[in-house]
Amino acid sequence: MLGISIKGQVGIVTGAGSAYGIGRSMVIALAQAGAKAIYACDLNLGGIASLQDVVKSLGLECIVEGRQLDVASEEQTVAILKEILKCHGRFDFFIANAGYAVYRSLETLNQEHFMRAVEVMQKGPYLSVKYGSQAMMVTSAEKPKPSGSIIITSSCAAFAGAYADLAYTAVKKACNGIVESGSVQLSASNIRVNGIGPGCTKSSILTSSQLAERGEAYQLEASDEEIAKTHAKFFERGGLFNDQQKYYNRTAEPDEIAYLAAFLTSDMAAAINGQIILADSGKTVAATGEGFTGPVTAVSPMNFA
Repeated sequence: MLGISIKGQVGIVTGAGSAYGIGRSMVIALAQAGAKAIYACDLNLGGIASLQDVVKSLGLECIVEGRQLDVASEEQTVAILKEILKCHGRFDFFIANAGYAVYRSLETLNQEHFMRAVEVMQKGPYLSVKYGSQAMMVTSAEKPKPSGSIIITSSCAAFAGAYADLAYTAVKKACNGIVESGSVQLSASNIRVNGIGPGCTKSSILTSSQLAERGEAYQLEASDEEIAKTHAKFFERGGLFNDQQKYYNRTAEPDEIAYLAAFLTSDMAAAINGQIILADSGKTVAATGEGFTGPVTAVSPMNFA
């Protein structure tokens, strides 16, 4: 059976502290793929204990370590990387997933809001490439040659201007540039850099974003039901509930994005480098819906009698 394997690897997933979301699912998927140790980093560590319990309940030997991290901090990022190298003697993957989404009109978007978005979702990925790559160059008995995979969470907002506000759209577009240039800058280091652009995905991001924007440690107190209702309003406003039989109007589960991250981390994706994979069920390319094509109906079953 063809299976994704990153057996023995050690790495970081940022934005992994919430009780429901892409970062948490990435940790689980990477653990299932055989990671030796994963440092789950976030401002909010409220979901780490239950994340560790899930990994144990699956019978996985992966060590999940929770670490508080403001991804905009060079000092904190370097400190965690050094800790990993001292403890494990290797560093193999950096999933720069941390982010938040607070919509503001251009009139209400001020400089502080914009620069915080830059700090978290542009500087954070830069630091992952800058210092994550240095850590990946460290060799040991278990890792005799330098190698690594850096994955940056971009967004469907980097491909169309109507998904988010100006700040979020700008920094996610910048993420794509970091992926592309980073892959070239690390081409002599045996390190790949790729990006994932999730579309409408079920998570707690809309519930936690105002807390994350402040850059302080916090606990998310919203219930699962409250989280689901918050996102349902956003999805409904985006038109996903109007024509649900269309595949592009579906909402993705966080696991779906996580499996893509595990694949890109593994050697199965060795030929993929400098790419941003848009994982939005086709919503962006279907932007005008049936406005020009007219009604799109299901294909008729083949007559094989």
